[in-house]
Amino acid sequence: MSLPEKNSRADEVAWLESSAGRRTSICHDCSIGRGRNNTVILDSQKVSRRHALIHWQNGCEFWLIDLGSSNGTYLNHRRLAAPSLLRDGDKFIIGEAEFVFHQTDDAEALYRTSLARTLPNIETSRCWLLLADIEHFTALSQQLEPARLSEIVGNWLINCKDAIERCGGCIDKYLGDGFLAFWRKEHCNADEIVTALVALEELQVKEEPRFRVVLHLGDVTAGGMPSLGETPLLGRDLNFLFRVEKSASRLGEHRVATISAVEALAHRIEATTLGSHSLDGFEGKNELFRFCLKNTPL
Repeated sequence: MSLPEKNSRADEVAWLESSAGRRTSICHDCSIGRGRNNTVILDSQKVSRRHALIHWQNGCEFWLIDLGSSNGTYLNHRRLAAPSLLRDGDKFIIGEAEFVFHQTDDAEALYRTSLARTLPNIETSRCWLLLADIEHFTALSQQLEPARLSEIVGNWLINCKDAIERCGGCIDKYLGDGFLAFWRKEHCNADEIVTALVALEELQVKEEPRFRVVLHLGDVTAGGMPSLGETPLLGRDLNFLFRVEKSASRLGEHRVATISAVEALAHRIEATTLGSHSLDGFEGKNELFRFCLKNTPL
């Protein structure tokens, strides 16, 4: 097992401690697996090449995610079936390796201090926002054995993550049964968004699991490096996206876009109106659309 040496930064927020007493600081996303490019390398045939990930988000939240591993990740003696928020003192096992997660008591205060330092760099950006979540996740978790559920969710997450990142996007946060991804509009083009939608549509056709995709083009504030959890995406349009997802769920739709997204991709997608809907916290009616890529069925 290979672990980085202890990080002695005064503002260390979280770290892992192995059963052998080795310590590694979590100062960015921490990947765990047999592959040599992981943050924590576990030399065991019981460990997958890309086995698990600790994702830092919202400044002081650390989520443990199994990436569809064959032998699973066990958090506090239970097989991990979906992304789970880690708490100080949580224990998890990967293969034969045991770890304890530690988080400083003043993690939130340290985050706010860090955020204050990055305030001069915070800016408003036009971003593509994509929210994906598994449909009827509670029912699915009751129907399937933990190992099968873990395999389905883990494989879905890693396939979605690969598709998003291949197209220049970034997963900002995991949501238990889904994730939020984004692209800064000035750093991407419509082809990259469409390519990501094609990959996600192919996964939707497989229905393992069935999941919903909501797409919006809006303004968000961000600073530092959101993908590392230093400054999360914020803003009214982000709240708007989550309200749209709730409406999509009520409508039973699995591919929904807002008018700003439809107009920006008019030459690449086909859209059918779902009517105008009231969204909590937003005045008036907002038109939503069912969409698909051109030359594919609605």
